[in-house]
Amino acid sequence: MTNNTVTEFSRKIPISGSYDVIVAGGGIAGIAAAIASARNGAKTLIIERYGFLGGTIVSCPMPVIGGYNPEVHTGIMTEIIELLRQRNGISREFHNEVIGGQMIEVRLDILKETAVEMILEAGGDILFHTWIAGALVENRQITGIIIESKSGRQALLAKVLVDATGDGDIAAFAGTSFEVGRKEDGKTQAMTLYGPIMDEVDINKLLEFIRNYRKMHPEEILEFIDEKNVFAMSGFAGMIEKARREGALKLAYNTIWLNGKKDEGWAELSGSFVPDVSGTDVKDLTKAEIDSIRQISSMVSFVRKYVPGFENARRRDRGSVGIGVRETRRIIGKYVLTQEDLVKQRTFPDVAARNSTAIDIHTPEGKQNWVRLKSYDIPYRCLLSQDIDNLLTAGRCISVTHEALASVRFIPPCAATGEASGTAAALAVKMGVLPKNIDILQLQKSLKTV
Repeated sequence: MTNNTVTEFSRKIPISGSYDVIVAGGGIAGIAAAIASARNGAKTLIIERYGFLGGTIVSCPMPVIGGYNPEVHTGIMTEIIELLRQRNGISREFHNEVIGGQMIEVRLDILKETAVEMILEAGGDILFHTWIAGALVENRQITGIIIESKSGRQALLAKVLVDATGDGDIAAFAGTSFEVGRKEDGKTQAMTLYGPIMDEVDINKLLEFIRNYRKMHPEEILEFIDEKNVFAMSGFAGMIEKARREGALKLAYNTIWLNGKKDEGWAELSGSFVPDVSGTDVKDLTKAEIDSIRQISSMVSFVRKYVPGFENARRRDRGSVGIGVRETRRIIGKYVLTQEDLVKQRTFPDVAARNSTAIDIHTPEGKQNWVRLKSYDIPYRCLLSQDIDNLLTAGRCISVTHEALASVRFIPPCAATGEASGTAAALAVKMGVLPKNIDILQLQKSLKTV
């Protein structure tokens, strides 16, 4: 032992399994990757740190598949949505023009059940309550990974790895080069703990107030959706400033989102906003959780005092697991997708996924910047590491710029890149080649998303 370090004694680690494909991360990208890999004949394992699948949708919880476009987001994403419809697993749907697609609110238990069943029916294996703790690398290839769980420290072997952790954990352990945050200062998008649901809201009184406020301050209402049984709005910058001056609101940004169902008398508040923290630093994550608790408590008090309709509202417990992280590591791949690629709708011969959700950047300065988009290509090269030959990525750790990530990180494109990576991993195993050497035309023929 020294003043700053301790020495861990060497030990033999048991190998607990061997697979064709290991998928790390049980969010929507990992779910799609595991289903696709197993369906294409690979012996597949998906590893998840919690005791359920669903990722951010379930853990924050952020129970909305946002920006879904059925003409663009096909394949496994559409399958999941159709199964949820059949099982009464969708509570409401409405179109959001700003994001560029449908907002589909899901029932979390049914999503968790559906994801597990789809992976098992495809022939995949699942390992819950397990953290990735290291990677075994030889000659630019990962031969296996180290895991930690209640069973202790173990090793798992694999021919191909899919990193769908969101944070690029396997890529980082393997020494893959990556980028974090904005090019000018490395700062990432702010974190958010999803906001509470308020019951016993006087919806008619609330909507009348919003309509009148919009007439008086049109520049402050960024969006207002008022359909048959659903409503959604964002804005109130002036009210927020007033409440801050009076010490009635502790909030790091200038917008509050409200949405709900008219006939059920509830409204959902936006979540916290925590800038200048790192999603790969445990102290920062702890700070973000504490700040979020304070912000949300303040927001509940704010709407009760300042927003008509909330005077007698009760807060409903959402049972969230933790903070929502928008951005951490992004690998440097064979190609780095840029905002210009998205805006100009550049096409790529190796297209492996498509997307159409808007660029949605929650800046460290407390602003939200939108760029609406039409459908664009995500090339296969963005899923490939430039340093590790048998590693594929999926979800928000793929090879894109800070700006492009703000579109790629939405749930539907994460499912699309997951399906592409899982399919490619299985094809590589089947062909006996590295992922970079698979037949792109065969991959595209196997995918329903391109």
